Amino acid sequence: MAGTTKQVEIFNDIIKEFQEKHPNVVIIDESQGDESAFNNKLKTDLASGTLPNIFRIQGVANLSDYIENGLLMDMEPALKEDPDWGEGFTEGALTYYQVPNQEGTYAVPMESGLIGVYYNEELFKKAGINEFPETWNDLLSAIEKLKAIDVTPIALGAQTTYMAGHLHNQIFYKWMGTEAAKKLGTRDLEWSDPEVVQTLEFVKELNDMGAFGRNAAGITDDIVLTDFLQGKAAMMITGPWNIGKFTSEEDTEYTDSIKVAKFPYFEEKPEFKDEDMQVLSPYMVNGKLEGKEKEYTIELVKMLTSAEAAKRFAEESQFLIPRTDIEIEEEKVSEIFLSNIELGATSTGIAVDVFDFDPVPSMQDRTRNSIVSMFISSNAEEAAKEIQSEIDRSN
Repeated sequence: MAGTTKQVEIFNDIIKEFQEKHPNVVIIDESQGDESAFNNKLKTDLASGTLPNIFRIQGVANLSDYIENGLLMDMEPALKEDPDWGEGFTEGALTYYQVPNQEGTYAVPMESGLIGVYYNEELFKKAGINEFPETWNDLLSAIEKLKAIDVTPIALGAQTTYMAGHLHNQIFYKWMGTEAAKKLGTRDLEWSDPEVVQTLEFVKELNDMGAFGRNAAGITDDIVLTDFLQGKAAMMITGPWNIGKFTSEEDTEYTDSIKVAKFPYFEEKPEFKDEDMQVLSPYMVNGKLEGKEKEYTIELVKMLTSAEAAKRFAEESQFLIPRTDIEIEEEKVSEIFLSNIELGATSTGIAVDVFDFDPVPSMQDRTRNSIVSMFISSNAEEAAKEIQSEIDRSN
């Protein structure tokens, strides 16, 4: 964890507590606040054989190579050895890291929560919208009404490519369901299939109608977050990690107006109404560790994800670790944090990024960059062809 947020403060407190307990152990924290910087560092560490003791790899289907090369520790023995800790995680979160065709559990979940649409209710009412749009057509209508009052409907900075990727994920799961992402990974579906192309076309449609304002391709996530906090944009697709800012009077005057909802579903696809994108982040442990170094590393992971830590993260920073053995005192957390938990509990299908199920490691960059290309010049068919070509070249 990096930055100056309360959750980082708690993280650092736990690190300090561990070091006080083990003064002979030196911890080097190389946390990165920027996703691209993190990914580049991880690639360098993998290439140079200097993989950290604790790290994170995005995706699931691409983990087999790491497992077979001994780079990822099977956490199942540690989870079973300490049932007070291991049995407290939600079953779905642990199952997510049970990699197909591999025995074991290859990560410990450290963050969860619905990635939804956070919206400014005051701006919606000003635009004549009394309820958050439940369906895609309602969303298109709301976008036009918000444009009419000179507000950017959706805060999206595509220069930070994950934002465009997260938008497409939301649309993909509402149009095809979370299981379809797995079919892309197993090649039972192709990106050039008409139904998949249609999910890209919906992204293009939003951009072409001005849903993200002008020049979204040249704007970063920091800029659009500020626009949303200042009431210049009405909606933002993001996860619970930003709730602290939405409820901070130092960051925004709209603390009472910002609400959360699920991404609207398609009238033609009611069966996917509750197929949702959720964040699920892990701690992974270097599989090469042995002896006391291995013992200390597992102990630190336990401290960072214990029930005690989870309760503190939730109540002090509104950061959710997927455990079932904590009781959050509602008066200590915000209404919007509780809403996120309640909405997340209604999901019939859960997935993170579509590329998480793809065994080709480059798909994170390929899919996001091709989606962003539609914000500049290409169309949905061209973006789909570009993504599918990356897969075909890897075969």
